[in-house]
Amino acid sequence: MSETPNVPKCPKCGEEVEREWRLCPACEHPLNSPLCPECAKPVKEHWVRCPFCEAAILCPSCKTRLSADGGGCPSCGTASSGKLPERIVEPVVGMEFVLAKAGSFSMGDRFEEGIENETPVHDVELDRFYIAKYPVTQSQWDRLMPENPSMFSGENRPVERVSFRKALEFIKKLAEANNGLYDFGLPSEAQWEYAATSCGGNDKYAGGEDPEKLAWFEDNSGGTTHPAGKKAPNALGLYDMSGNVWEWCLDFYKQDAYRFHDERNPLCREQCSDRVIRGGGWNTDAWSARCARRFGFPEEGSGPSLGFRIVLFPKEN
Repeated sequence: MSETPNVPKCPKCGEEVEREWRLCPACEHPLNSPLCPECAKPVKEHWVRCPFCEAAILCPSCKTRLSADGGGCPSCGTASSGKLPERIVEPVVGMEFVLAKAGSFSMGDRFEEGIENETPVHDVELDRFYIAKYPVTQSQWDRLMPENPSMFSGENRPVERVSFRKALEFIKKLAEANNGLYDFGLPSEAQWEYAATSCGGNDKYAGGEDPEKLAWFEDNSGGTTHPAGKKAPNALGLYDMSGNVWEWCLDFYKQDAYRFHDERNPLCREQCSDRVIRGGGWNTDAWSARCARRFGFPEEGSGPSLGFRIVLFPKEN
């Protein structure tokens, strides 16, 4: 028997129901729970944004529940913010950020080509975040910082020879220049790997299986960095996550960190002298440019193949 179109169904058992019914006659599931205005899945009264499709549920101005007609807030008339934008360009240095939607993935050496510190492979759940499309370039660095430390000069090349502390200093200046509009930071290594694999895809390198198409490494770099974005992107639209320069992550580096990761938004906070770096560089082999490769480096250290990439978190109204 074919289903009747445009008839609401019980979210628990799928029974066709009437809009004015308070419970499902088949399974007794309550039917008066609020629904997301975008995807129509059940949500809770106090939720601000839908965890399924990330659409706004409450008006950012008066917190009234938004309707599904797309006409904005029925109380104050504020336009609905709808789904989060796929891209954000911050206005000070023009850095473009790409949305990594909330999700889960298997973190670690899924191809069994790595070493012990990339194991065990484990499931991780992450909240949504935005991540920069490119590593921080020298032109972006020069807008906020007094000196460019890079060995290889070029406005579109990644800034390098940047210590962990100097990366944080740039991030702080960027937040101040944006008047607190966004929260910026370094990615956790879980966020970094999730983004590199296009939100948990089956990518050995950031974008696929062929490092020649995706990464600058010792066999093809000619002994130098290259302008960001000259190799192919991954499916999320991110460039240079494999090769060109290593990238700082927020985690302290522990060889066995994966054995103690939280299932949700893991971050290694056990203090030591080293932080995690990911992605490989122009002067290391293709094996080091794998998405699963992780390495530790002293916080105050720097080098001509070490840069960074930023994450962004929009502030809820």
